[in-house]
Amino acid sequence: MSFAAVMGGAGVPLLATIGALLAGSALAALAPRSRLNPRALSISLAGMACVALVVLGASLIASGSPVVASLGGVLGFALIHVRYDPLGGLFLVALGVAGLASSVFAVGYTSHDGAGVDRTAAAYPVFLASLALVFGADDAFAFLLAWELMALSSALLVIGRRPSAEVARAGYLYLVLTHLATAALIVAFAILASAAGSTSFGAFGRAAASLSPAGRDSVFVLLLVGFATKAGAIPLHVWLPRAHPVAPSHVSALMSGVMIKAGIYGIVRFGLEILGPGPEWWGLLVLGIGAASAVLGVLYALMEHDLKRLLAFHSIENIGIILIGVGIALLASADGVTALAALALTAALFHTLNHALFKSVLFLAAGSIQSAVGSRDLNALGGLARAMPVTALAFGIGAAAISGLPPLNGFASEWLTFQGLIGAGGEAGLSLVARSAALLAVAGLGLTAALAVACFVKATGMVFLGLPRSLRAAEARETATSMGVAMVGLAAACIGVGVAAGPVSGVIGGISRGMVGGTSPRAAVFEPVAGLDALYAAGPLAVVVLAVAGVVWIVGVRRRTVRRAPTWTCGNVPEAAFEYTATSYAKLIRLYYGPVLRPEREVSVELHPGTPFPRTVHYRGEVSHVIDERLYRPLHRSSVAAAQLVRRIQSGSLQAYLAYTVVALVVLLLVAR
Repeated sequence: MSFAAVMGGAGVPLLATIGALLAGSALAALAPRSRLNPRALSISLAGMACVALVVLGASLIASGSPVVASLGGVLGFALIHVRYDPLGGLFLVALGVAGLASSVFAVGYTSHDGAGVDRTAAAYPVFLASLALVFGADDAFAFLLAWELMALSSALLVIGRRPSAEVARAGYLYLVLTHLATAALIVAFAILASAAGSTSFGAFGRAAASLSPAGRDSVFVLLLVGFATKAGAIPLHVWLPRAHPVAPSHVSALMSGVMIKAGIYGIVRFGLEILGPGPEWWGLLVLGIGAASAVLGVLYALMEHDLKRLLAFHSIENIGIILIGVGIALLASADGVTALAALALTAALFHTLNHALFKSVLFLAAGSIQSAVGSRDLNALGGLARAMPVTALAFGIGAAAISGLPPLNGFASEWLTFQGLIGAGGEAGLSLVARSAALLAVAGLGLTAALAVACFVKATGMVFLGLPRSLRAAEARETATSMGVAMVGLAAACIGVGVAAGPVSGVIGGISRGMVGGTSPRAAVFEPVAGLDALYAAGPLAVVVLAVAGVVWIVGVRRRTVRRAPTWTCGNVPEAAFEYTATSYAKLIRLYYGPVLRPEREVSVELHPGTPFPRTVHYRGEVSHVIDERLYRPLHRSSVAAAQLVRRIQSGSLQAYLAYTVVALVVLLLVAR
């Protein structure tokens, strides 16, 4: 085995960082046999490696030059070949920031069942290393190797050492769907490799133009199925709201903030670069999937009472917003409207980075709440703002950012996405169908933004405001310092990127132009993309607004005299029973969207003996997930029936197996004849 950096001085430190993560995994696996602490080893090496990933990713973006490296030369054959360019550098930055915060958080984190990173210490660095390899793999073999490592290590982190039945089901469902996605990628890569005569992505790009239209379309659909499944886009999303809530919260943050973006990376890399601009229906398909994911994701999130499951559905929503931008970029590239394509792709990549920040802080805050209270049920929380001020502050900033409120980072990228959709709706270079689809997506994105605000008003109010709804909530205290540092750091990043939205979007705009317009990313790295001028002006204005608000708040706090009095409730003593519940808050929306959500409820009333007056009322309500009921349950029943049939055939009888062999031989002879 040998190591070689073919081009660029950053190739060695990049692969060395990945190697350090894998070495940390090996040490963590061996640590239980020694006096070493596997958790300390795993987290320490992961944190240091994530700092290196941020620095290396930023240097790739700044230089604009790709770095090519090979690892594992055997008889002249490179086992792993990577090529990191500014696009890969952007994803490395997102991975490094989210990974660093998650690692710091993990120092003090213990999940509700008493098993934190200790149970899967060796898998955590492998997960980070595999993600870093996915964003730089330059041939099919290296990519699939990294993809499988990512799937298996994340599944191990979800399932853990002693999983409950619910956790095991979620992990197995995740494994099944991720391997079906991998199968689709393998078939697509096989088609491209047969045409190219090589497994290199560069050869794939040169050979894609020689494929027939039907072959090229088939490859795109297969790749879209594989990558959209990993991204959690509807209708391939069913694993996500099951796996993310049961994983340890720092792992949930990485899965939602970074891992599902591997699917976005694949769609952008192959759809725009390797396969090149395709027919218009490619963009329409991605745009439709994105709009459906955004609207349905936020609707299902509003109906949830489990805090982490609510956040998981919001990941589906935000993947939808990103895919809307990618869909417009594909549409515009197909018709040669490169300025619009660059704007839409900038919006998608910017929201990818932003989502990694605010969704990570929200999942970490959910983990802090779970550690303090022992529950994720919104109806068992409440009143935590006084007891957990750091968690409340971080969650509040993350909630405002994901809701698209200025001047935070979520507003900037959603605003750019609106600009791309409106620009597509009025672009004469696009077909009538494409313009109409873009305008319909504007309505869908507007509805999504409004419902997201409603959902996080619900989540923030039910968790932090009012009176505690359980004894554990009343006794809650702020969690460990390391957990607070990680949350506050990510919350500060949400503010910082929002205030600096102009320069940041300009940098990302340079990457986008390099992909859709052939402009050198280095030459374009700080040049504004059409439509970004307002964001450049908004940054200084946001700084002034925040500074003035801070001064006013400090002066007001120092000068006012606070008089505390109980809340007026018509002479009664305030009780938690007087407050809105998560169910009652969402009832009007649930009724209005009843045809989509198909709600079911059951009410039972117990009366006082001999009177018409109720003593207790029990209410149970749930929302039916149409895709689960109409698509996946029939598929599950069919697969079980097929398995039962195969079980009968596999009887264990030697005579039967010999008979099967004879029948197969006869059939083959007849076919050959």
